This record gives sequence, structure tokens and C-alpha cells, in this order.
Amino acid sequence: MATYSAGTSEKTIMVETEEIVSEVREWAIGKVQEYNDEGVERIYDMMSIMAEFDEWFDPKEDLEVVSLDEITEKQYDDFVENNDGVERG
Repeated sequence: MATYSAGTSEKTIMVETEEIVSEVREWAIGKVQEYNDEGVERIYDMMSIMAEFDEWFDPKEDLEVVSLDEITEKQYDDFVENNDGVERG
């Protein structure tokens, strides 16, 4: 789950992230069911969703989720300045 975000607590971030993961999982399952109901013409769409979200459907271990926060140009400049001018991407 997410481990850091300026101005919010780790617990809040983890709950929000778990809710987002759950909603995305449910969306993907719903799309597979919808495409299945539409018949053979959506088989490739269904297979694509299944391939992309395979580990989300029946997780055998904890999923690692990386969440990114948008930062301002000033925050980025401050980061670079505090790291000897080294940009990391």
C-alpha cells in the first residue's frame, strides 16, 4: 500500500488505497462479465482485461500497490536542489 504522502497519515492512505484497489478489482470483474455476456465478438476484450488484472482477481499473496502523488514544479525543484542537482526518474 502507499506509505507516504505529505500532509496525510499513513493509516488514511492505506485505507484509501485499499478502497481504490477494491473498486478497480470490482470494475475489472464487472467488465469481464459484461464482455462475456455480449458474446464471442468481445472475447479479445475480455481476455485483455483478464490478462491485465489476473493477479487482482484471486490474489495468492498481498498485492504491492504503488501510488503516486502529483507534485508542483517547486516541489520538484526543491527535491533536485536538496539532492545535489541529481534528477531521479
